Amino acid sequence: MFEIGNTLREARRARDLDILECEERTKIRGKYLRALEDEQFDVLPSPTYVRGFLKTYADFLGLDSQLVLDEHQSRFGVVNPVTGDVERPGRPPQRRQQRRTGLARGRRTEVQLLWLAIGGVMGLGLLVWMGVGDTTSDSPPIRPADPAAVAPAAPDPAAPAVAEADAVTGPARGEAPQRLKVVLTGTGDSGSYVEVRGRDADGREVFRGTLGLGVERAFTVRRGLWVRSGNTDGLDISVNGRGYELSGGVADFLVTATGVERVTG
Repeated sequence: MFEIGNTLREARRARDLDILECEERTKIRGKYLRALEDEQFDVLPSPTYVRGFLKTYADFLGLDSQLVLDEHQSRFGVVNPVTGDVERPGRPPQRRQQRRTGLARGRRTEVQLLWLAIGGVMGLGLLVWMGVGDTTSDSPPIRPADPAAVAPAAPDPAAPAVAEADAVTGPARGEAPQRLKVVLTGTGDSGSYVEVRGRDADGREVFRGTLGLGVERAFTVRRGLWVRSGNTDGLDISVNGRGYELSGGVADFLVTATGVERVTG
């Protein structure tokens, strides 16, 4: 076992670099670099940022980033990509226990609804047996109208004419909404750590990784995406061919048909 922070610090000093130079080269804020060297990982926004920044910083300093990530995982656990929980060996996350409790409550609710349904059927049978709501009737059945006998209504000459263009101003009823093509492109030399989820921050994760210079990731969605970038200066986003340049360090964005909206950072 080695100390992650001291390893990063000694590697930086061995290359005769200060924090400001590393910040400029990695596009990671200096306060986060100091937090990594001091192993104050709670200063970073989330465990996901910790692993992304550790990898970027270790690669920049010429260290084995996988060895650094494995050491961090053995000491602090790993983020579950589905639930977002930090899982440690031998200790189930609290959210998983809450989920089990919710399932048990759901089963009890299903049993109660089943008994209510059985009681309703028995009550209906009792009413029929007592002659209330007799289902028999002497009335003849209703037959469908003859289509040939139903003439279309004549148009009202006083009604205003509808222009042909007005009939296509919106999608037809039942038509699927327009799909969005979202393309993420790395533009920085050191890359940008990116996390992508469907619709919002609680959506299903669809991608996580670092996009280097010129590397693209394309997504086709209906409602939008939630994007977290560890280095917005090194990332561009395009929506249906329209590009958006980002800036400002670490930030979260919502990507919809109306464009790209910064939500945090």
